[in-house]
Amino acid sequence: MYSAHPMITEIDISFLHRAVRLAVKGHGTVEPNPMVGCIITNKEGEIVGEGFHEKFGEAHAEVNALTMAGESACGGTAYVTLEPCSHHGKTPPCSQALLDSGIARVVIGAVDPHKEANGGAVILRDHGIDVEIVNDAVCSDIIAPFLQKNNTGLPWITCKWAQTSDGNIETSKGDSPWISCKESQQLVHEERGCVDAIVVGVGTVIADNPTLTVRGATKYRTPVRVVIDPALRTPLHSNVLNGDAPTLIAHVEGADTTAFCGHEVFALPINNGVMNLKPLFRHLSKAYNATNVLAEGGATLFEHIFSQNLANELWIFTAAHRSILPPRVNMNTLVDSLTTTLIDEQPSGVDSVTRLLVTPLIP
Repeated sequence: MYSAHPMITEIDISFLHRAVRLAVKGHGTVEPNPMVGCIITNKEGEIVGEGFHEKFGEAHAEVNALTMAGESACGGTAYVTLEPCSHHGKTPPCSQALLDSGIARVVIGAVDPHKEANGGAVILRDHGIDVEIVNDAVCSDIIAPFLQKNNTGLPWITCKWAQTSDGNIETSKGDSPWISCKESQQLVHEERGCVDAIVVGVGTVIADNPTLTVRGATKYRTPVRVVIDPALRTPLHSNVLNGDAPTLIAHVEGADTTAFCGHEVFALPINNGVMNLKPLFRHLSKAYNATNVLAEGGATLFEHIFSQNLANELWIFTAAHRSILPPRVNMNTLVDSLTTTLIDEQPSGVDSVTRLLVTPLIP
């Protein structure tokens, strides 16, 4: 039993977490909306309906689950990862759909912070529905990018890199440019197909000439390619300028952009001798409606993102081998300088994949 919620049982929590596993299936197709999942059980506690928010502008999780459940929902329980909406947006309010179904009880994983959409719990209670709000950490985690965008005007920034076991993200001249294995590279392309932007520094463009596109995976979104290039050193023959996807070059104010006529450029201010990246990410949120941004390096870019308190999550692919040369920037040391919480750690081929949540520093 959960002592803080005497009416909530372990079975309730297990159903909520099952709904979370449904919710994340919407990653890449529901943004900028939050990912939401729903489980419906009948009077006997048997699952009769499941659903998740599948696509932005289409039916929400509760409606999809209720459609599957049909009349079996009457007198049953709805487990929803996020408080049912109460307003008429692109779809009718889910709180009304639950009322119409005859549901007797609703267990909510997290309160909806959106001013226009919240209040569903109050409406349900006012109509005699038994409502339990759990404030479950797992349910809150999956709406973190949505909260970030709505509360700060910034997208959720995930810093992704591959490194050797001793923290080196650079390969020696003449070696394979890939530190991670094929399975890890596939995971990255799958995530690229779900995010709104991919950000790299100009050093990475010059050294590796990356394409920064989605290959060998489903492309739910076409992420804009962003190059942090203070002095506009990006070679005009670079793959990032090939027209396969939108590209934005971020430079310092006053730089000569003549050579980049026909390409989108964005000027950034210098604060205390350092390029201020926050206006760029705010621009991505507004102009591209970006919710999720993947920063892919290199080390200098990560140092600036970390020092400016902009990283939300780290996604680290660690190979089993050590580097031949000592790292110019030891990423293990850099990560240790941050306050992080482990989200997940698992194998990927011969690599180890770690996801860490970054706790922002208080200014």
